[in-house]
Parts: sequence; structure tokens; C-alpha cells
Amino acid sequence: MIRLRFASVALSVAVAGALAAACSQGQEKEPEQAAPAASNPVETNVSEYKGGPAELLIQDINSGTTDEQFQKFFVEPLKAKYPQITLVQTRETLDKLLAAGTPPDIVLVSNAGLGTVLEADIPEDLTQMIKTHKVNLSSMEQAVVQQTERLGDQKAFYGMPFAMNYGAMVYNKDIFDKFGIAYPKEVMTYEEALELGKKLTRVDGGTNYIGIMPPDLRQLYWQYGVPVFDKSKNKSVLTTDKHAQVFSMLKQFYTIPGYVEGGKYSHSVDLFFKEQRMAMYPNWVSAIITFFSRSGTKDAFKWDVVAHPGYSDKPGLGKEVDYHMAVVNKSGKHKEAAYQVLLSLISEGVQTKLSKAGRLSILTNSEIRKVYGEESEIYKGKNLQSIFKVSPSPLPDASKYDAKINALLIGEVTKSVVIDATDINTALRNAEEKANKEIVVP
Repeated sequence: MIRLRFASVALSVAVAGALAAACSQGQEKEPEQAAPAASNPVETNVSEYKGGPAELLIQDINSGTTDEQFQKFFVEPLKAKYPQITLVQTRETLDKLLAAGTPPDIVLVSNAGLGTVLEADIPEDLTQMIKTHKVNLSSMEQAVVQQTERLGDQKAFYGMPFAMNYGAMVYNKDIFDKFGIAYPKEVMTYEEALELGKKLTRVDGGTNYIGIMPPDLRQLYWQYGVPVFDKSKNKSVLTTDKHAQVFSMLKQFYTIPGYVEGGKYSHSVDLFFKEQRMAMYPNWVSAIITFFSRSGTKDAFKWDVVAHPGYSDKPGLGKEVDYHMAVVNKSGKHKEAAYQVLLSLISEGVQTKLSKAGRLSILTNSEIRKVYGEESEIYKGKNLQSIFKVSPSPLPDASKYDAKINALLIGEVTKSVVIDATDINTALRNAEEKANKEIVVP
């Protein structure tokens, strides 16, 4: 089965931790949806479940839902309202379930993995369900809603989003204080982050400090909305002005004097969380929770968080959209019961519990966002609300070839430019030729 790749591997790594989540603003204006508390996404008593006993098989492909979370956020809330509906979780692959004649009733999957479920002809179009149950999509992060609509070619809504990830940038206040540099602004462009990175990358007392670790080329293309494969031409396209523009910006980070250490330009997250010699680190807000939890250093130094950097020509946008959704099997025997699972998941009560546990709600309700990560206390006292001053960036169109093309870009191609001093246009042209010769099969 072909597996499509739409979003960041970083999310899959982050959600594997116990507190994983499910994603440049202009300097003055905040997105409308981030300001007021949103209304309840579900109108109560619209269409109560009247079916009989139903056992639903729920398969988790890559939502990072732990056994404990499954009980707390799926089973218990639904059982309290509809005790006749029983939920059973499985982590078997979709292939095995279908081959055994036991297809799942609901599939939990990221927007990155929806293509796999679509190829299996599983998803129910939820458009009518949304109308019948009067689900208020405007209460959700609109980048998530719009991406789901795009994945359905603007004709279908193939999954109900229930948790998401969000970009953020954590910074070490001690390093800024040590060198007398003002802290990062809540919202910054990459150009501004680059200038700070230059000031903070230095050797002091025998310690090599790194100002900032930028996202890799793959992630930067996602954030800018630049695809690496042109479906209309059925070939990889990497040599446009936009591809070169983004790569040129990234190169400036890598070529800051002192950034490359021993011929290596790809630094470990340990430099920030353990060694405490990296000043700024942009990633997913959930990944930051995971890394602090693993390193046990949340109180070892002074730190805070701001919005993820963005492009100066795309104000208001941060890291790419990334989220999890519940997909209903269109051939399932208990679809009405499955709908109740979805309605329970997006209720304010369950979304609040998700948020407290460190899984970011897809609702823009400010009260729910305020309690994000409360149970871990990692963000207690931090400027967490600053991350919502930008919105997630829309993703570019994706293809089944993206994973291999991106691996080529972040590995061989980036190294050739940063370490071997290959011209960017030449490196991208060589990569395009190699991708079309070795990856894209006519």
C-alpha cells in the first residue's frame, strides 16, 4: 500500500511521548479566530443517539493516543452518556484488519496519513453528519478546517479533527542575559530570528553557543507552501524561484560563523534542553513538552516561549498545519454510534481535558487554550498564549513521492550546499534530475 506524506515527521516523534499533542504574524494584528472564546462546536440535544447496543472498533494509525488517553478521552465520556456504546481500541495495521474481515469503524489518523485511509476507500464524507448534528466548524482552528476541505478536494469532509499541533519557539533567557541581548519578540520573521542568531552564536569561556537551530529545508518548504512534486507534469519540480528563495534563507542560518561544528550543521536538541548552549529552538509546542519531560531540565534554567518564526512575505502565518482526525468507515454497521464518538470528542468538556493533558485543542476557545499542558506544569508561568498570535500555514499539495524527495533535500542536497559549497541553483537542479530519474517512476 502506498503511504502518502503530507506533514512533519516531527509530530509523529513528538506524539509518541506521553504528552504529545496532536500546529509570521504581522507585528500588530492577531488572527480573528485567536481572540474571542469560540462557541461550543456541538449543539446539544440536536439529534440524540437512539440506536441499540453497538461495539465500535477504533484503529489508531498515528494519532499518538495512549491507552490511558483512549480511556479518558474516548471511552469514559461516551460511556457516561451512552452506556450501550462500547469502544475497543486496536493498533493492528489497516491492511491486516481488512484482510481479516474486521474493518475498523473509526480510524484515528493525522492529516499526514489520511491518504493511506483514502486509498483503502474507508472514509465517510461527514458533510451531511455535520449538517444534521449542527457542528459549528467556525469554532475550530480555520487552518485545520480548510486543510481538511482541501484533502477532500473541496467536495468532502473526510474526518473530524479533534487535536492538533502548533508551532512555537522556546528560548533560553539565561543565554540572552549573559550576552546582554534583548529577548525575542512575541512574533518574529525569519530575518529577525537570523539576526538574533548571529548575535548569539559565539564562543565564550571555551563554550560554543549556537544562536538558533532553524527548521530543515523540508519543513521550510511546507511552511512556505512550496510543493516538491508537480502532479500536472508528473515530475519533481525543485528549481523554481521560490525553492531557491527558501533555500537561500536557510543557508544564511547554516553559514553563521561558528554554527557548523566539526563539519556538522544538524545539531541535536540536546544542545538546548540538556547542554543549555543553544539560545532559540523552534519546533512543535508538543515536542517542547516531550523534550523537557525527557531531559528533566524544565527548572534547570530560565526559559520562555514565543510564536514560531514566519516569512516576512507571509505575515500572520507560523509553522505548517498539523492535526489529528477521527475518520468514520463509510461501510460501518454502526455509523450513528460512530458519529456520537466524534461529537463527544469535539465537545468543550473533552477538549478541555485534552488541553490540560497536553494535547492541543482544535477549538479556538481561549479558555480551553489557557489550560493547555496544565497537568504537566511545564508551561506554567510561561508566555504560552503568544504562540497563538500566528496561524498555522497551509500545506502545499502533496504526493506519494514526497517522503523520498524530502529525504534527498534535507540530506544530500543540504549538505552539498552547506558543507561542500555547491551553488544553490546547481544543487536544486541536480536534485530535481536525480529525483525524476531515481524516485519518480513513469
